[in-house]
Amino acid sequence: MRRDELLFLILWSSGYIGAKYGLPHAGTFTLLFWRYALLLVLVGMIVTWRNEWQRPTMQAFTLGFLGHFVWLVVILKAFEYGISAGAAALIAAMQPALTALLAPIILSERTTIMQWVGIGLGFAGVATFVLADQALTGSQLWVYLLPAIATISLTTLTLSERRQSQIIKSELPIFTSLFWQGFITAALLLPLGYWFEGLHVNWNGEIVFAIGWLGIVVSIMAYAIMLQLIRTRTATRVSALQFFVPPTTMIIAWIVFQESLTILGLVGLAITSSGFYLMHKGQETTPSE
Repeated sequence: MRRDELLFLILWSSGYIGAKYGLPHAGTFTLLFWRYALLLVLVGMIVTWRNEWQRPTMQAFTLGFLGHFVWLVVILKAFEYGISAGAAALIAAMQPALTALLAPIILSERTTIMQWVGIGLGFAGVATFVLADQALTGSQLWVYLLPAIATISLTTLTLSERRQSQIIKSELPIFTSLFWQGFITAALLLPLGYWFEGLHVNWNGEIVFAIGWLGIVVSIMAYAIMLQLIRTRTATRVSALQFFVPPTTMIIAWIVFQESLTILGLVGLAITSSGFYLMHKGQETTPSE
């Protein structure tokens, strides 16, 4: 793995850690609102400097709603109910598996036998890991459906874009699109944060660090590195990096939160990782149309 890929992996995975770090000091809607308020200021400055202001498109708003708002709200709500950062990352990482499962039905895409075996192993491993995590954290099993909603949200976005024969990117300039994605997300978060949480924040060094980390390091720096990887690496290699997010998140969560794994949890992670490997190899051998 190259250095820029490793850096992306660490920064992207740290988003789960930063969110969990800030939640004791602000509710889900409020924490996310301030994250996107910071993003809008910084990205707005970048767009102004690059002179790339354009009107928003429906595609940018759809990306914002499914890829930011829904995704992050359900992940953070899962944290509020006590599941581990590693469990959330592992469940969310099943998005390529769910996409591969539904693509033959919705898009008439071919799936190899190796991919089918990988999908089966992936879901079996996640189920095993969830049972282990539930026994460790005491969270109710239904809470693990919240990050599954995030997986469904991104899968819906991916399949929708594929059906239109488009790559998941806007025709807008990159940072202009990111601004409008953040705009719709913040616009949805503001009333929810006010109604349900009073926009209350226990301002201290930890919450300031969490908002800054999420708004700058994860939302802008990691995003920029990802775009650079998309330009310089194959799509298969970039998508394969997502399979390393769960173990990376678990390592960081162990360092920061002392989150531990049981033997059963390690078994589930190993099974899922084997499934990811087979899905990746199966994708490489899928004949092109």
